[in-house]
Amino acid sequence: MCLLCVFDKVSGLIYFSIVIEIVKAEFIKSAALPRDYPGGNLPEFAFFGRSNAGKSSLINMITGRKSLVKTGSTPGMTRLINFFRINDSFVLTDLPGYGFARRSAAETAAFDRMLADYSSSRSQLRAFFFLMDSRRPPAQVEKDSVEYFSNLGIDVILVSTKSDKLNNSMRSSSKKNLSAFFDLAPEKIIFSSALKKTGRMELLKEIEIRL
Repeated sequence: MCLLCVFDKVSGLIYFSIVIEIVKAEFIKSAALPRDYPGGNLPEFAFFGRSNAGKSSLINMITGRKSLVKTGSTPGMTRLINFFRINDSFVLTDLPGYGFARRSAAETAAFDRMLADYSSSRSQLRAFFFLMDSRRPPAQVEKDSVEYFSNLGIDVILVSTKSDKLNNSMRSSSKKNLSAFFDLAPEKIIFSSALKKTGRMELLKEIEIRL
């Protein structure tokens, strides 16, 4: 376990919260169809977002592994749902990204079906970490996706990635815009950087409170 220092803006107090420590992380399998998903009932947390939003890099950062999830400079590399067992107590899933221009109409339809099957049938799914590149303004597809998952009764945690690319002023403006766009309190949006390893404790805390 490790400690997360938290400042409560309402009370003005600083308190410490115990956050899970990752001691074991392993790839389970890849799958496209529900019948091929791994068995068991461990709590599951999915990472989803536009292609090249940094899902794989973020999972590597969270788990403290450099290459648990394969990363690359070419968007759209992830084509299946990849499952990873963490500490033998919960599972992280890396989903294919949406908005990849080189997908054919048939591939896009198959992707939509895969996402719908997964999100609607996976009973142990606790939350979606919905990733957005902090340099890119959100579009209607992001709002529709958040509403879709929320209507299924699944928690959605908004994560603004690659925040190291923004200065403090730009980050403040981005958080304000995201808050207004999604009608969400600013403190509910996590800014992260896999490069600088920021946001890791906040992300782990969101997992810990749902275990």
